[in-house]
Amino acid sequence: MPNGSVGGKISLEGWTRAVQDGDWISPVRESVRDLGAVSGLMSWADAGAVAATHLGLHGATDFARLCDGISSQANSDVFSCIETSLGQLSWTHVRLHGETAGELGFFVLSGAPVDPVLMRETALVAAIAVATRLRLRHERATSELKTAAFDQLPFGTVIVDRQVRIAEQNEAFSALLARADGLTASQDKLICYEPSDQAALLRAVSSVLDGELNAALVKVQRESGAQPYVIRLVGPRGEGRASEHCLLMVADPDEAPSPGSEIWRAMFDLTECELIIAEGLVSGRRINDIATERGVSIETVRSQTKRMFERLNVSSQAEAAARLSRAAPFRRPLRTTP
Repeated sequence: MPNGSVGGKISLEGWTRAVQDGDWISPVRESVRDLGAVSGLMSWADAGAVAATHLGLHGATDFARLCDGISSQANSDVFSCIETSLGQLSWTHVRLHGETAGELGFFVLSGAPVDPVLMRETALVAAIAVATRLRLRHERATSELKTAAFDQLPFGTVIVDRQVRIAEQNEAFSALLARADGLTASQDKLICYEPSDQAALLRAVSSVLDGELNAALVKVQRESGAQPYVIRLVGPRGEGRASEHCLLMVADPDEAPSPGSEIWRAMFDLTECELIIAEGLVSGRRINDIATERGVSIETVRSQTKRMFERLNVSSQAEAAARLSRAAPFRRPLRTTP
């Protein structure tokens, strides 16, 4: 695509780049040249904002201050006036509604009148570009939040295609694969230890993607001889079926529940000693083991356990462990070294 305008056409290359990198100065500079002007300014104000923000400026600061003093006149017109010692100032505003509601202002300073049609078309293209970048930023932020939530799940979760190639996985599933016990990955493809389990998984994925409404269950044997994994498959609904991806949730019967100290403290007002006991019970340790680890008597731990039972409104260790496990639905995030 040529950089300059040809026959009154707008240069689009700079606006396309700006959608990705947020550099609005370059397309404003190109538009100033296309319009035969010497300076240009693009501003943006979100819906309800008191003042606009300068997104791209090609010119001096006194020109920018002059533009800031112009009231919004959001319609299809291009306005202009002569500014002594500066030249002819032309401007237009574009108001957008919907998800990216706001107002774009486009200003140029020239030595002669500019083409109002080209000026208006330039402002409309600029508004579309800004709105597109805002939508992309929103989608990226939403995607990052979904990924963070994905990693909070306490069980392995992975998105695969029809050939069980892995598209995305959470931290719990990465840890499960690292054990290489029943499930591994080769060239981003999920592999079961038993060939019969692999065939069953492929059939289940195809069935779900072909519209099976009931979530399928697949058992996967483990090389170590431990209890098998159970995989629940969930397919997309409605138009999402065209994505050809489904969700696998892996239940590991030997996986200890993640400690939920922060949640337990907030939910049940447990003391530090009671939190230690709570983590011990959920991890399957006995009162004697907890007492030995803490270096206190069994009677001390029993007394503290009794008070913890009162806070949890339970009467046995089994009830306490079950209550605590249900109240810790999130996975402790992995800490990575910067």
